[in-house]
Amino acid sequence: MRLMLARLLRTGVLAVAAFGLIWSISHLAAYWQENHDSKLMNGEVRSLYYQDSANAMNLNEVNKQLVAVNGLPVAPKDMVAVRPVQPKFVDLLKQNEDIVGWLHIADTEIDYPVLQAKDNEYYLHHDVNKNTNRAGSIFVDYRNTLSAATRNTILYGHHMKNGTMLADLLQYASRWNFENKKIIHFDTLAGDQQWIIFSAYTTDPTFDYIRTDFLSDEDYQQFLNDIKAKSRYPSAVEVKYTDSILTLSTCAYAYPDARFVVHAKLLASP
Repeated sequence: MRLMLARLLRTGVLAVAAFGLIWSISHLAAYWQENHDSKLMNGEVRSLYYQDSANAMNLNEVNKQLVAVNGLPVAPKDMVAVRPVQPKFVDLLKQNEDIVGWLHIADTEIDYPVLQAKDNEYYLHHDVNKNTNRAGSIFVDYRNTLSAATRNTILYGHHMKNGTMLADLLQYASRWNFENKKIIHFDTLAGDQQWIIFSAYTTDPTFDYIRTDFLSDEDYQQFLNDIKAKSRYPSAVEVKYTDSILTLSTCAYAYPDARFVVHAKLLASP
């Protein structure tokens, strides 16, 4: 009897172990396939963005295309031409109207379209084609308006273990990178922008580095002083309440719920 029970127990343990192994293998295979598909898709998107294009398009033409796709009525005021859309965004907008810019940091893997939804959840789990993907996308905080001057423009992205999305943001934990890779290129539909990094640090959500509203110039200046003081390394870049800043945020693994944050000041359109 004891022998039979022992055999049954052994069989059960082996069955559970086998099931666990199969689940792990299938889970890893799905993860690998998803990452593989994501890299291929991002490569295709980069080709669209960087290819030379002679076609100029303004926002009202983009709106016309989007209306044609969505079948929505058009108010006359919506057809008034506004800022021109840079040619390099034309094909991307045809692919996804949520694209609002492009983020690139030289000598890193950060080279992606930037999207914006009506919340800060959707593009955590969707790619540029709006397909479900655990890598998600780089996206702007829904509270930001890129068509107008904004004090704190916030970009989010995952820290993927395969080095994609905003994983390379962690390079700024190194003093050498902080001092030698200072420039961030964040191009919008209307024009190209350069930002210079002045702060990088690890924090958690209890520190409100993603503020978009400030009570006064003094309140904003205090915020700038606080985020600069938190930097792992000192910076000679001066930031004033008259400046606009760019905030990049991703997950860190220094401790539970940690975030790695980089702040940069807007310089000028090149």
